[in-house]
Amino acid sequence: MCVSLVHPVNHEEIVNSSQNILSGQTASSMYKLKDINNHDGGFFVFGDLSVKLEGQFKLRFSLFEISQTGSNNLKSIYSDVFTVYSSKAFPGILESTFLSRSFSDQGVRIRIRKEHRVQM
Repeated sequence: MCVSLVHPVNHEEIVNSSQNILSGQTASSMYKLKDINNHDGGFFVFGDLSVKLEGQFKLRFSLFEISQTGSNNLKSIYSDVFTVYSSKAFPGILESTFLSRSFSDQGVRIRIRKEHRVQM
């Protein structure tokens, strides 16, 4: 699965030839992990994505099938709208979710935050 940054209304991909606006791991293999109810599931983890442009955006997650003849986009889905703040306007880092902590406990390399930190 891969991820790309898109406009929140028209879903057009946002690209800038002089700068990588979306950085970090933009592709993920499927992990077999336990969910919060201790059931097995297949999860795609994007643990270090960052957006380098202020504004409102969505992420497009695209699942591909790779074969000997090439690749085929099976399905794409979109995240909810999110806001990227300037460093001065940033409201602070939220505590990690129970699901994130559970994935970390199962060996997935993601940064875990134990408490909510408000930026002053």
